[in-house]
Amino acid sequence: MHNIPQKPSFPYRAYWLSLAAGMWLAACVQSPQAAVPAPAPASAVMAWDAGADACVVGERLRAAVASVRSELHTQGLALKTSCQDSQGALAVQVEVVDGLRASKVLRGPLAEGEAVDMGTPAGVDGARAASHNADLSPDVQHNRQWLRALMARHQFDNLPDAWWRFAQNAAPRPAVAEVDLPVR
Repeated sequence: MHNIPQKPSFPYRAYWLSLAAGMWLAACVQSPQAAVPAPAPASAVMAWDAGADACVVGERLRAAVASVRSELHTQGLALKTSCQDSQGALAVQVEVVDGLRASKVLRGPLAEGEAVDMGTPAGVDGARAASHNADLSPDVQHNRQWLRALMARHQFDNLPDAWWRFAQNAAPRPAVAEVDLPVR
């Protein structure tokens, strides 16, 4: 007689199909955040403060930041700031409030509620974050140049190590009055 192999008593095909279906269902219900890369180290995470400006000390600095916010508001944008150091350097991030108005001054994706595309996240140091990095897309270069010009109009200098780091210009010196002094 011929030995005819008998089918296994365990339903292997059904087992593998149910296992694959279970894994697929588990992937479907998984949190969308699972697909996002791990967050930056705690040292690189910025504590953005959109309202209180705890690090904005001094009336001149406070007025300059308020002026930037006011101009951005008219362009459909919002400014978020964070303290950088005790010398008063600020980290800035610009977010889109109204994509249609923002598209008149900025380039690239302008999703409402999202940060403007500057090539790298604000608050994260690195070679690509350097202020005048030429290895970035034309849209990103335009957006960075626009931000530098905006901040310069409000008396802020962009620090060279990061596109998002600004320091207020030195206080303007009062002009020396020209007065005729009597000759002795």
